[in-house]
Amino acid sequence: MPTRRYDPVTISLHWIIALAVFAAYAIGLVREELPKGDFRAGLLTLHMSIGLLVIALTIMRIGWRAMTPAPKAIAAAPMAAFAARMAHLGLYGAMFAIPLIGLSAAWMKGRVVGLFSLVVIPSPFALDIALAKTLEDAHGVAAHAFMILAGGHALAAIGHHLVLRDATLARMVPFVTPRRSSPGA
Repeated sequence: MPTRRYDPVTISLHWIIALAVFAAYAIGLVREELPKGDFRAGLLTLHMSIGLLVIALTIMRIGWRAMTPAPKAIAAAPMAAFAARMAHLGLYGAMFAIPLIGLSAAWMKGRVVGLFSLVVIPSPFALDIALAKTLEDAHGVAAHAFMILAGGHALAAIGHHLVLRDATLARMVPFVTPRRSSPGA
């Protein structure tokens, strides 16, 4: 039986969100190493815009998933299936929480938050520099933890392909073919 892949919209949203998250993370790291000035400020604007984009795309992905059921799950041991569900919930939660924490910190510092300098989103918070600093620190720690979780997610998919030889990776990567037929695929 051929592998049932995720639909093209789900696959596209998955990879666009992954690229956006990686871009936001990389910009955040690079920005910290730069001297204060217009370029660094512009990178912050881009970083925050990508964060807003991640939230919007994640909402779209969840909405799409509600309307378009996933392919039948590949058979797995109960603990492995549970770990996969928890990892996915963690990834989704982080795609909301991390940008929201960072944006909250920016608002509390009195920064302008907008989407690619096209739309300004007014602050729902009063200025609070001390809390903003705490949120900035939490944003950074959570971003690093998210990259570890995302890396584990990618390694698990690769492990499924190379070690377990099932169709897990092939379901989300269009150019990958399953190494063998999988039960439940």
